[in-house]
Amino acid sequence: MKEIFLRPHHSLCIQFFIGKGYSEEFVRGMDRIIILLKSRKADIILTDRCDDICRFCPNRTENECCSEKKVQLIDKACLYEYGLAPGDRLTWSELEELAKEKIISCGKLKAVCRDCQWYDICSVLSSRKA
Repeated sequence: MKEIFLRPHHSLCIQFFIGKGYSEEFVRGMDRIIILLKSRKADIILTDRCDDICRFCPNRTENECCSEKKVQLIDKACLYEYGLAPGDRLTWSELEELAKEKIISCGKLKAVCRDCQWYDICSVLSSRKA
């Protein structure tokens, strides 16, 4: 089984991904990760650093996001809501369910993601899922 390193907030990004992103390379990379996770051929290891999705992001310098402080706050909020910590291992279906149950379904998306540049897209899509 393959292992995917994933920042906690990417559990939300994946839920609302519609093929938009920072670059074509990023969109292709995100699509590949999502396909792999949904195929159940990979387990997730949570990380508080750049992950396998960040690998494709043009805003990454070395092993850090150019918005690292903001991203860390979103990651910490997700970890708190999920009751998890960096290094925890789980399947995509487990993490997907936590994201839906602990953040999306209870209306906490705005509190967790309000400073994210993609929030407007996610908020519209989350209201359609409700």
